[in-house]
Parts: sequence; structure tokens; C-alpha cells
Amino acid sequence: MTTIRAARPAEYEAIGELSARAYTESGNLSTDIDYTMVLRDAARQAEQAELLVAIEDDEVRGTVTLVRPGSAYADVARPGELEFRMLAVAPEAAGNGVGQALVEAVIDRARADGMERVVLCVRDSVEPAQRLYRRLGFERRPDRDWHPAPDVNLLGYALEL
Repeated sequence: MTTIRAARPAEYEAIGELSARAYTESGNLSTDIDYTMVLRDAARQAEQAELLVAIEDDEVRGTVTLVRPGSAYADVARPGELEFRMLAVAPEAAGNGVGQALVEAVIDRARADGMERVVLCVRDSVEPAQRLYRRLGFERRPDRDWHPAPDVNLLGYALEL
């Protein structure tokens, strides 16, 4: 059973390593890109946003960062929206529903907070994540697409609540 809860400081290092591993081992990020430093800095994510973890058998199996408009990690969130970023699942737990449980927790939080929609961006090459988002009701929002680096194309998605 997967438990989703707020990350604890004692877990930050494990969360950072899991995030970096999830992105690099899946081929979605090369190991020499500075973004791995961002992924590893779970303490800053918890300080500047809201960091959730998925726990199974007392082990961190996934994580996601919830972002409010105007905050340090906000890329596409506007007033009335909750954005999520840096969704990562341990490679050994991929395909076991951990990612879905984390996204559902984000949606539940957005509803509880009275948000109008949930938004995110996903790399254009990450088809498994795009399938998950579409299956959960997210729709493409090309007006939210952006390119943080020359070879990085991020596709916008939104879920109306």
C-alpha cells in the first residue's frame, strides 16, 4: 500500500537521490545537466514549495513538488492554479501505481484548497507520463508550452477542477 504524505527532513537526501536517479535512469535527463542539482535539493523544494513523498514498506518510492503561483518554483501556475513539478518514481517502483497515487494526491490537495485547475509541464519525449496525465483527465495546453533550454521542450497540461 502506498502512503502519500509531507516529506520529512530526514528523508530529503533520499528524496533528492531518488529524483535524480528517476530522471537520469529513465533517459529523460543526461547526468551532466545542471538540473540534477535542482532535483537533488529536496530541502530547498520543501522550503520553497510543498514536497510530498510516496512511502511503501517504509521506503521512499516517489515524490512530487506542489507549487503555488508566484513562488520560487512556479513555471506556469497562474492565480487559482496548483502546479506540480519534479514528479519522480524510483525506477524499481515504476509501473506500480506510485506516480498515479502522487498525481491523485496533488488533485485532491488542489480541490481541498479550492483551486480552479492543476497545471504542469512535461518533457515532450516522456510519453509514459503524458499517458498517465491524459488518463487522469489532463488536457494539452499548448499555451503553456515552453523551452527552458535549447533541446528541452516542455508541453503544458491542465486539469479543470
